[in-house]
Amino acid sequence: MLLRSAAIVLVGCGLALVANAFHPMGLPIPLGEVEGPGIPRWVWHRVRTVYPNEAHALWEKRSVVFVDVRDRKDYVESHIPRAISLPYREFTTAYPEVRGRLPQGAAILMYCYGSHCGLGMRVAKLLLPRGYSDLIVMRGGIAEWEAAGYGTTAGPRGSTVPVGGGSRGGGGR
Repeated sequence: MLLRSAAIVLVGCGLALVANAFHPMGLPIPLGEVEGPGIPRWVWHRVRTVYPNEAHALWEKRSVVFVDVRDRKDYVESHIPRAISLPYREFTTAYPEVRGRLPQGAAILMYCYGSHCGLGMRVAKLLLPRGYSDLIVMRGGIAEWEAAGYGTTAGPRGSTVPVGGGSRGGGGR
């Protein structure tokens, strides 16, 4: 009986490892985290990171959807023009509101507060299982975006303040 139970457990573990290896969201073996607590290696391997200058080039081409993952009050105070608010702390209620503005095949760039903020990767971790595959996180967040001289705007839906040329826009910090 004990030998049969051990064999069943071993076969089950073997099947689980094989299934994990072939699953697109499979966990890396051995398990571990890279660069941030709570962010598994499988997220870091599936998400690109860019710096503000690269993000600005993407913004100018309108080739990505910008997503601000900070708290709503901070978004209203200052955000990158055309960015969608999807606060990490309110993800379960906010995602259904913005899902229609986040096409599955689109490149989605997330940003948060600054260089030590991991909210972008945390939102990426939540979007990957929902079918999003072209995810980008901007290193340095809005703090480095503004420090690079790129503009911001304020308000719940933003204003028409242009980005670039050192403009801070309304509500820049």
